[in-house]
Amino acid sequence: MVDYTPLQATPTDADSARVLEAARRGDFGPETARYVAGSRAGSAAAGCLVGGFVTVIVLITIVVLLVEGDSDALVVGGFFVGGSVLLGAMVAGLVALGERRSVRRLVRLVAFAQANDLAVEPEAQVQLLPGSIFVSEAHARTMHRVQWPAGGLSFELATHTRWRGRQATVQVRFLAAHLDVEPPRLTFHHGRSGGMRPAEVLGTDAFEDEKFALIARTHEHAGARAFMTDELVALLTDPDRPVSAEVADGWFFAYFRHYDELDERGWRQAFSVAEAAVRARDAFKAWEESRRSGE
Repeated sequence: MVDYTPLQATPTDADSARVLEAARRGDFGPETARYVAGSRAGSAAAGCLVGGFVTVIVLITIVVLLVEGDSDALVVGGFFVGGSVLLGAMVAGLVALGERRSVRRLVRLVAFAQANDLAVEPEAQVQLLPGSIFVSEAHARTMHRVQWPAGGLSFELATHTRWRGRQATVQVRFLAAHLDVEPPRLTFHHGRSGGMRPAEVLGTDAFEDEKFALIARTHEHAGARAFMTDELVALLTDPDRPVSAEVADGWFFAYFRHYDELDERGWRQAFSVAEAAVRARDAFKAWEESRRSGE
């Protein structure tokens, strides 16, 4: 049984202080410790930057006006300097408000993980896993990582984000597990618009009469289909929340369209997909044994 209540419960000040102190100690990993330490200084830095920049411009303008003989420059300039200080304070306050909201979300994620004995890293080191979305460490970030064991496998659910091009970003909520079998390289797409589409494998469509697609090399279709059980396919093609997937180098990946780390439906779906992946692993093992015994 999974306790989902901490995902939406408002944390108390004492809870937030306890989690932040643990984060600063490094209990949730070094990346989280650095993130929490940096967020404390972020609002002050933003306020000083904006307010200081405006103040410098105002002071330069005052000097120019004084050189030109404008005697009212000091009075007018004083008002503008005061305004720039107020602007800096407002920016600092807005940034601090955003940081507090971010901290509350972090605390809720940690509370959910701790209530269910799950390992959690709100900020984690970027790893280039075999999945096709992990193309570069540059400008990449891994957030909201939670790990748990199931069926002898270790699953992790996390958010991966990176720059793509000059202004666009890619953000994906992914489920990953290193399997103890090696199904053939395959990609699965639910056939609906939106969401991450894994890099395709050269081959043919193993579901030719369906809108969704399982792609694998032609001579490996039987193994790919043995792993992609009807149960797993049904979960991935949920009309409300379709999921793409791939298997690469003995890893299973599922890519979700919704990446809110506090979404209860998203967590239920992720746990269901993980359990189905364990049974898919078992089905592939049985298929391999059957194939070997028939040779």
